[in-house]
Amino acid sequence: MEPLPRVMKSPSSTCTDLLIDFFSLLDIRYIFGVPGGNIDPLCHRLAQRRAEPIPRWILTRSEAGAAYMADGYFRETGKIGVCGTTSGPGATNLLTPIANAFVDNIPLLAITAQTPISTFGRGAMQETSGAGIDSMLMFEGCTRYNSLVSHPDQLIHKLHLALSNALGLTPGPVHLSIPSDILTMPISAAFNDYPYINRPMEATPDKQLLNQLRNLISGASKAVFALGPGAEEAMSSILKIAETLNWPIVTFPMSRGLINARHPLFRGVFGTAGHESARLALSRESAPLVFVVGADLDETATCGWDGTTILSSRMIHVSNNPEQLSRSYMARLNVLGSPRVVFNTLVKDMKLNRQSESRPTQIPPNPREKPDNFSVMHWEDCITDASPLNPRQVFTYVSSQIPGNTRVYVDTGNSFYWSTHYWMQNIPDFTTHNLVNISMGFATMGWAIGASIGCKFGHPEAPVLCITGDGSVLMSSLEFTVSGQNRLNVVFMVMNNGSLGTIRHGQKLRGFENTANTLPEVNYALMGRAMGIESYRVCTMDQLRQINWGAILNQRDPVILDLVINGDVAPPIGQRINALGRGAGNDSKVKPV
Repeated sequence: MEPLPRVMKSPSSTCTDLLIDFFSLLDIRYIFGVPGGNIDPLCHRLAQRRAEPIPRWILTRSEAGAAYMADGYFRETGKIGVCGTTSGPGATNLLTPIANAFVDNIPLLAITAQTPISTFGRGAMQETSGAGIDSMLMFEGCTRYNSLVSHPDQLIHKLHLALSNALGLTPGPVHLSIPSDILTMPISAAFNDYPYINRPMEATPDKQLLNQLRNLISGASKAVFALGPGAEEAMSSILKIAETLNWPIVTFPMSRGLINARHPLFRGVFGTAGHESARLALSRESAPLVFVVGADLDETATCGWDGTTILSSRMIHVSNNPEQLSRSYMARLNVLGSPRVVFNTLVKDMKLNRQSESRPTQIPPNPREKPDNFSVMHWEDCITDASPLNPRQVFTYVSSQIPGNTRVYVDTGNSFYWSTHYWMQNIPDFTTHNLVNISMGFATMGWAIGASIGCKFGHPEAPVLCITGDGSVLMSSLEFTVSGQNRLNVVFMVMNNGSLGTIRHGQKLRGFENTANTLPEVNYALMGRAMGIESYRVCTMDQLRQINWGAILNQRDPVILDLVINGDVAPPIGQRINALGRGAGNDSKVKPV
């Protein structure tokens, strides 16, 4: 990997200039945020220097939307995302998306302003210095690095620390808080002769552990690969090993986009809303060894910490993240190392010739043809037209129609469960990118709306589809206008069932009262048109089939599709309900639905 060009001298004259030059050095193209009095010195200098190749400030509709866009920007580009806000509520509004990024190990840099140092403790407007409201204390538990810049000479050192912590082996969000008077103070600074690499750090595996791993693979007559998000850059080599040894492959919900659903070795998703075929593939009878790659092993990935499948001494876990390995203490072998390095080395050492990356992409499957490589519940629903639309058919059909390289962002709620079980995208065989992005660790509603826009900023030529629910839209829909204002073609597919569907069905399955889950009837196509965005209301499968997905995912501007969904169709949430526990006196387990 080539380092970015080194810069020895900076023309920085103020701390704000230093920030801008640092971002430019890292090839950071955008700062997502909402301005305000105490962050305005940064916005002012960005505007004054706009003729230079420096970052552009993207005005979002909320601070939360800004952080979600920075999240999506990293997921697409692999470069740290940056968001900026003013002090007070500007800072506190970042807390939920920063916590979401922390759980998902997403490198973000949050720059928040403070009131001038001279006003600390005097009750300045929007003060969060610690004399009253303490924003530093709030960010402490959800960041990898969190610091207040109290003197100009601290800035460059703390920027280096923030970057190295964000992109380290336990990656995640970092936070710098800078008082507005510090931003405008003069500074004379020079960047050191460092290889400023804006990419996550990769660990080199121990040779002895690598030999043990090679021996385990060579000596196993049968095994299964269980691939987490950390496997994405190793997919070419992992597929080569799996195809040579004829070993099945399963993914987890948050890594669903690593492999074509119709790949003959794919056995489905294991975890919340997953497939019975994946569970059977991981059973002791089917798999004496389970090779897990880059997985968090949280509730969602382990089907509620099921000890009969993943979490056993049959597991071998390869991960670049030591925190992930700390959860696999029961494993036969834990290997700390970049999965890309590990499996590329194994392919070379085992003398397995990689298949040509020019191999033709598989022909898109017939959406009415039931997969024979993994199990799907309620298949008749997937191929039977209904009005209102049946979400099982919607997800099966749409996933078979979109271009294989579409970046898909799926929001929290019913959409997560339906996409995990029914999404059948024709993903290219040699992808090194997780194309189906789901964030169910912290499970923040509205995340996908901002993240999909950030993805499109990162890769304007890539087709991007956001799948969200009406509950998330009512929370975060104004971020749609960011895509419209910047002419970004994101297709927003709104699953409109008039309720908080996961809450509604969860209450029913737990024996609780049906309460506090009904949403108003809203025509989101009319809402979109009021925002100046091309929008359509879709009520039947015939209308859905009229959509040219290749065209709308490659046009100039965004599109909103308001899909009227049958709210009585339950998502596959049985495992989640079992993890939550049921109502008093009702301890029986829920079967998948």
